[in-house]
Amino acid sequence: MVPGYQKQLSYKHPDGSYSSFGTRDVEGSTWLSAFVYKSFAQAKRYIYIDDNVQTQTLIWLASKQMPDGCFQNIGNHFNNALKDGAEDGLSLTAYVTAALLEAGLPNSHTVVQNGLSCLDAASVRNVDNVYYQALLAYAYGLAGNKEKWRFFLKELDKSATKVGECGSVHWERKEKPLAEKFPSFNSRAASAEIEMTCYVILALLQRPSLTQEELSYVAQIVQWVAKQQNPYGGFSSTQDTVVALQALAQYGYLTFSKDGKNTVEISSKELLKKVFQVDNRNRLLLQQVSLPSLPGNYSVEVKGNGCVYLQTTLRYNIYLPQKASGFSLSVETVNGSCVGSFLPKFDLVLSASYTGKRSTSNMAIIDVKMLSGFVPVRSSLQKHNHVFFYLANVTREEISFSFSVEQNLPVSDIKPASVHFYDYYETEDGRVYSASCDCAHYHLINIISIRNGSCGHG
Repeated sequence: MVPGYQKQLSYKHPDGSYSSFGTRDVEGSTWLSAFVYKSFAQAKRYIYIDDNVQTQTLIWLASKQMPDGCFQNIGNHFNNALKDGAEDGLSLTAYVTAALLEAGLPNSHTVVQNGLSCLDAASVRNVDNVYYQALLAYAYGLAGNKEKWRFFLKELDKSATKVGECGSVHWERKEKPLAEKFPSFNSRAASAEIEMTCYVILALLQRPSLTQEELSYVAQIVQWVAKQQNPYGGFSSTQDTVVALQALAQYGYLTFSKDGKNTVEISSKELLKKVFQVDNRNRLLLQQVSLPSLPGNYSVEVKGNGCVYLQTTLRYNIYLPQKASGFSLSVETVNGSCVGSFLPKFDLVLSASYTGKRSTSNMAIIDVKMLSGFVPVRSSLQKHNHVFFYLANVTREEISFSFSVEQNLPVSDIKPASVHFYDYYETEDGRVYSASCDCAHYHLINIISIRNGSCGHG
């Protein structure tokens, strides 16, 4: 935690705010500054946190609070897919107010009090955005306002997506982008759906004590969230991962039992029979087994008491879809030099624009994978097989930029490399382009001729 604290301080602005790229950004981010303030306050139980740093951040946040108590959305670190017209500032104010309450500030603190006043004024209106309802329910739960907390939980229950009588429960946006379909067991939900569903979990867990019926309802929501987790422990983006892990951790804290002991048997006729023992001594240990044959029929039998988390991971290679979703991208190679004794070199020109339903994208990333044997000319790049461009946002107006690429190792039969363009928070919004090298054929002939020449000396 100490290295993480020290690393985070490198993203701090002189005025006490924080942003994704520190002082390289023009200004700090309201959302990120509130998140860091909350995180440092929670970490103070375990490591040293400078109170002066925290005070400076709180003063900066207070300076971004308008007379009505709402916070200004400064900086770009926020998922604009969760905004909704005139109520854009509502979700940010709910988030910042909740973060300050999580950090331990009382309701009577001026900044918190003003933030709650903004939420009270907004909640009088008909708030039908599911994400706003989830955030408001959580914020009011933290503030101890039982009346408004119950009201928004009732509204959320009306819009819940329920699968069967005892199946999973989750929440969706009214209008969400259609994700690209992949041949997987279940399609993973969009980042926004995961985040809003987890805020509902956090809101529900604000009850002083949960009945068995209420706990079972939360378990149905947790069941859906757990299915969205990727093989590496995260979710779709950093923002939904942070909220999801917080929700799962709180649920785990409330339901944890030291007496849990389970036997998990995975079998498939004569191909496989693997037994796992899960108890309090090894409950945090990742246990896994490779399935010998795919496709195949496998059965799982669990005996004992308590909870275990079982996940299947299927890895496969497919061609990336060429269909555009939310972005336009073109890639050209120009100024190619493929002759003489020098290794090939060319410029890669990228042209990008946003074509989705929103006015602009969130922060977008262009991931350019290098062709085999090629590296970007800029020697300062740390990763030589990928080049990442972070764009604050992308509008409908096309932008173009280029960088040079040179070959540092002769490779025959060079295959096209991918250029992946996607929204940082709405990862289902993206575009994939394959880039190839015009020099590949020439250099292949050159390599063969050299090899043939070498074979001639016997």
